[in-house]
Amino acid sequence: MGSRVTWCLLLLICNSVYAQEEEPMQLSEQQEQTLPENDEQTQQLQSYACRKLNLNTADAAALESLGLLHALQIEQFLLYRRTLGPLISIYELQAVPGFNVPLIRTLLPYVQAGNGLEPYYTWKDYVQRGKHSLLLRYTHPFQSEGKYNGSPDKMMLRYRYQFSRYASWGIVMEKDAGEELFAGKQKSGFDHYGIHLFFRNIGRIKALALGDYTVNMGQGLIQWHGLAFGKSSAVMHTKREGDVLRPYASAGEFFFYRGAGITYQTGPFTFTAFLSGRKLDARIGEIPDSAGTLISTGYHRTDAEAALKGNITQSSAGTVLKWSAAKGHVAWNVIAHQFSKPLSKGDKAYQLYTATGSQWLNTSIDHAFNWRNLHFFGETAISKQGKMAILQGAMITLAHNVDMGILYRKESTAYETLYGNTFGENAMPGNESGLYTAVSLRWGAKWELSAYADVFRFPWLKYRINNPSEGYDVLMSMTWRPDKTTELNAQFRYDDKPLMQRQQLRAQWSMKITDEVIWRSKVQVSKVRNIPQSNTENSLNRIPFVNEELNLSHPANPATTSFLAHHQCQAKWKHWRLIAGYTWFDTAETEGLYLSGQQFPGDNALSRFSGKGYSTRLAIQFHKIWCHWVRTVTKEVNTAVMLQYQL
Repeated sequence: MGSRVTWCLLLLICNSVYAQEEEPMQLSEQQEQTLPENDEQTQQLQSYACRKLNLNTADAAALESLGLLHALQIEQFLLYRRTLGPLISIYELQAVPGFNVPLIRTLLPYVQAGNGLEPYYTWKDYVQRGKHSLLLRYTHPFQSEGKYNGSPDKMMLRYRYQFSRYASWGIVMEKDAGEELFAGKQKSGFDHYGIHLFFRNIGRIKALALGDYTVNMGQGLIQWHGLAFGKSSAVMHTKREGDVLRPYASAGEFFFYRGAGITYQTGPFTFTAFLSGRKLDARIGEIPDSAGTLISTGYHRTDAEAALKGNITQSSAGTVLKWSAAKGHVAWNVIAHQFSKPLSKGDKAYQLYTATGSQWLNTSIDHAFNWRNLHFFGETAISKQGKMAILQGAMITLAHNVDMGILYRKESTAYETLYGNTFGENAMPGNESGLYTAVSLRWGAKWELSAYADVFRFPWLKYRINNPSEGYDVLMSMTWRPDKTTELNAQFRYDDKPLMQRQQLRAQWSMKITDEVIWRSKVQVSKVRNIPQSNTENSLNRIPFVNEELNLSHPANPATTSFLAHHQCQAKWKHWRLIAGYTWFDTAETEGLYLSGQQFPGDNALSRFSGKGYSTRLAIQFHKIWCHWVRTVTKEVNTAVMLQYQL
């Protein structure tokens, strides 16, 4: 015990610079993907910033809720705590395998090393010790095309009460740009309203959800509503992790359920059940009660879009039966959907195996186990047609500074699910097989190398791909941290896919000039060669099996080069914060490069830059008030002002 105290004191002395909470970095490449309009993860971190997570009592589910640790890091931490007991200091995390200084710096604002006693809260604590928040977001573009019924303004208003992970309730109202407000077809006000009530750890009831909530099962082969990332420079983040039931307080209008759900625990068994009933947007045929297709955008800006609103009623029900042990778990998942009108499929060849009808059913078994320095996980699922999908993965710590991961998936051509979201080339499972391997190496606190290679095959046709196809994707990322205030990253990625060959080089630099000033820069160059197919999509009565439709003539498909340079400076002074950014880009008109972190925290918005031009951004924060000004100049000039106020 004495040596352990000495070790912690040394860590504390050597790393006292970390006593101050660091500002979160600009969103990483892991987050520069098309993501649902769900900021629950950001809201959860904001809650932890107010009431920090106690690492000495946190279980795997609580650690997963941070969204900052992968499965192997969570298991290594729990093993360390079981072996040596509660943490004496937060800086003891540096002794945990897989935890380096940058990761610990990221965790510091949200965690603490508490007294090791399990917290006990009464109903009075649930309703009085939390935090009330009111959030208003408003965006006004100065240029408007004038083709929509409503104003070009975008608005969101949200009230929420939150007591860590234990209690949450609130209401959210949202209007997209172009939608009407208290007029026309929106006489009730906002286009979207949502309300939720959620509790955790009420005796044997581990979760109780009323109103809007999300559901996550297994590895996403049959159901996953939550935030989930794909391939990125965070090469070890391959496993889907999260609570089965989570509250939903975001502005997205499609990826959630509305009804009730409960999780009950007795001994090693946990049982979850939920019911939901919602009206969804859908395109219906001219004949009454004819089949339709679901629309997930949530836009109701024109008469045509408004006519799609609420055309189909979806009733959903599901259960999860989970057995847990010290070293892992096994769970059985079932989900079913009933629609008031049957869903249809198109007449294109790639839609041959698309599921139809008014009833959907999926079931799966998922597992996760630890053995020494190995972590195994996976899921096997069956659709209502009896078609299978399999995903199996493993992570291993080869040495204190070396991690390796592997993931295999095989999803039947005809496998279908409505809300699946799994790791692979396509987020929606089905018509894919592949093998992903990754390695992460660390040299001390300064150097880190991450790399992955993924080979995949699509045994049936896909949208705009008139043949069975295959491809591969490789990435290598090197990070150097010469000191505690500077970070440089270089990344190379090569994709060879059915419709595209891409080489991408990216360099990023971040430096804390003073305690109040941070500078960030990013340069990205992409070289893309598109491989077009025939403009005529094949119908079901003519299905090609050879490359007769595929144009592989490279001279006819010259490569295009895209360039983006982004510089940003952030300065703080007392209650003020100023962020100034400049982006210069030069791409083909049909191509685009993306940049995240350019709007409000948690909105998952991506800024797309296409053509040739520049963009200027200025953001000012005073206490809880944000004001953004953005001006983009290409062939046209677009200017917008965004306001956010939070109590």
